[in-house]
Amino acid sequence: MIQMRDSQSKEGLLKLIMYFNHFRSTKNSTMIEIGSYAGESTTIFAKYFKKVIAIDPFINNYDKNAVACREENFDAVYRVFLQGLKKNTNILHIKQLSNDAFSLIKEPIHFVYIDGNHTYDQVKMDICNYINLIPVGCFIGGHDYVSGWEGVINAVNEVLGTPDALFNDGSWIKRKV
Repeated sequence: MIQMRDSQSKEGLLKLIMYFNHFRSTKNSTMIEIGSYAGESTTIFAKYFKKVIAIDPFINNYDKNAVACREENFDAVYRVFLQGLKKNTNILHIKQLSNDAFSLIKEPIHFVYIDGNHTYDQVKMDICNYINLIPVGCFIGGHDYVSGWEGVINAVNEVLGTPDALFNDGSWIKRKV
C-alpha cells in the first residue's frame, strides 16, 4: 500500500479536526482537500466532515519539490485513492488541477485544506483562489508548514499572516475574519 502518514501525522490531522470543532461542527460542514494523493487524509476527513470534495489531478511529476511526485506512478496512486472512495459515500472527487477546479464549486465551503503542489506560487494561488469560497468565521489550512517547505510557509504568511494554530504533522489553520 502507498502510505504517506505515520501515526504522528494522523494524530496531527485529528488535532486539527478537533480544533475546527471548537468553532463549528464538522458533521455539518463541507470541506475541500486540495491534493489527496492515496487518500489517507481524505478518508480521515470523511469520518468527521459531512462532505469532502477532494481535488487532485493525479499527474506524474506535477510538483518537482515533492519526492512522492518523482518516485510514485500516479496511475497506481489513483487506483489506491479510488478504492478508498468505495467505502466513503461523502467524498466527491474532482480530477483536475486546483486552478481549474475552484470555479466548479457552487456550494458553501467551511474548510479548505491545501496539500497539493508545494511551490510558493501554487500555494499562494490556491489560497487566493479558494479563500473567497469560505464564509467569514470558517477556515483555510493545509499541510507542510515546516522547515524544508519554505514555499508553503512564505505563501501562507504573506497572504494570510501567521496561522492561528500549528499541529505536529505540519498542518496549519487560519480562521477567515
